[in-house]
Amino acid sequence: MSERPTVILALTPLAERELEALLFDSTDAPLTLVSSTVEADELQHAVEQDKPDAVLLSPELSGLSAGHCARLRAGGARLIGIALDQRERDALDTLSVDTTIDATVARDELLIAVQGQAVQTRPAAAAPTLPPPERPEDTGAILAVVGAKGAPGTSECAASLASLAALGARRWPTVLLELDALGGGLDVRLGADASHGSIVGLVRAAESGGGVQRELVERWLTDREGWPPVLLGAPDPQTLTELAQPGVVTTALHELASLYAVTVCDVGAFLGDDGALSPAARLHREALIAADAVLLVLGSRDIQLRHGLDQLDFVLGTLGIPTERLRIIANAIGAPGSASRGAITQTITTHLAERGVSVDAWLPWDARALTKAQHRGTPLAIARKRSGYTRALSALLDELFLAAPAPTPKRSKRRLAAPRHQAHEEEQVVWRR
Repeated sequence: MSERPTVILALTPLAERELEALLFDSTDAPLTLVSSTVEADELQHAVEQDKPDAVLLSPELSGLSAGHCARLRAGGARLIGIALDQRERDALDTLSVDTTIDATVARDELLIAVQGQAVQTRPAAAAPTLPPPERPEDTGAILAVVGAKGAPGTSECAASLASLAALGARRWPTVLLELDALGGGLDVRLGADASHGSIVGLVRAAESGGGVQRELVERWLTDREGWPPVLLGAPDPQTLTELAQPGVVTTALHELASLYAVTVCDVGAFLGDDGALSPAARLHREALIAADAVLLVLGSRDIQLRHGLDQLDFVLGTLGIPTERLRIIANAIGAPGSASRGAITQTITTHLAERGVSVDAWLPWDARALTKAQHRGTPLAIARKRSGYTRALSALLDELFLAAPAPTPKRSKRRLAAPRHQAHEEEQVVWRR
């Protein structure tokens, strides 16, 4: 088998002609070409099927969008933009490719771009990033909880959801994963040291390609009374470049899903814009794309709602997350200093209706639960188990997972396969798409 990097060509005829001598006529071609496409949708299928190391990409490819590029990276392929002029360079910046090169690139420069050597932070002997494995249908569910700028309570919502799944009546094998690359603060809240166990260990084990054993993951988890098992975020900001490589987060999440019935990801709100992306934004985007369900948390104040609606537009538009995979959570309804519950409900409902979605869970402000949570050091849903907040999140979990005897969804939302429960395994029904 050739050791040359494998690539898919997604170039316009003009760009392909410019690279023809390097790719086809050379007796020592630097790359192995596995296929070529002329449509963005065809490219997505080709990457899933051929799992190349990289894609050579023209910004003028038919139907290409930033959402396509984000999904291609989640599949493990580096995106190498080929620019014929400054206009195409600007277009490639909006598509957020990994790197942009000129069509006059030399052989060694092309290899560096494809292999990503310019951004490697690991020692040279480290294993390269591998494409994500095929995910069996019977693996666990991945839930990504994301907020928006200035909207508090997203991390609390993620922690409470994981707690209800792991510690409530369901008692599904559950793990809470901190994926806020800008610092979620779970280590401080739990009194734990992320250097003793974090997502970095999982990622590096997953890169070996041999699968990750539960016993190994359990060594990295933080266990505290009143909490589900927690896998903390990266302890060192310098590791973000490593975690943001194509397919790394997807592979890690799939490994967790093979071990746990439910993986709840606390994803940072920063998703970037359509320009050059930071490693944090790439990591957050990939987590949303890899998830089975994306739970967007909206704040109840005017400025929080505006930011939340912008985030919703970005998730639906730029990332192309389909509405059947999306759940909307309205948080802190009735909080001090906010508008009346009726006014907030009407405002949020109106704005979401314009976008063809609706609220799936209304979480009331609960001062008593907040006080108890601060005193006990537990998530809100565990601190006061009979609160309206807990009931709303429990109902959302029931809506997320379809169990017998209901054979069809109540609404046009995607239901996830119900996590297996040893005592009632025969009652569960798998229903995915």
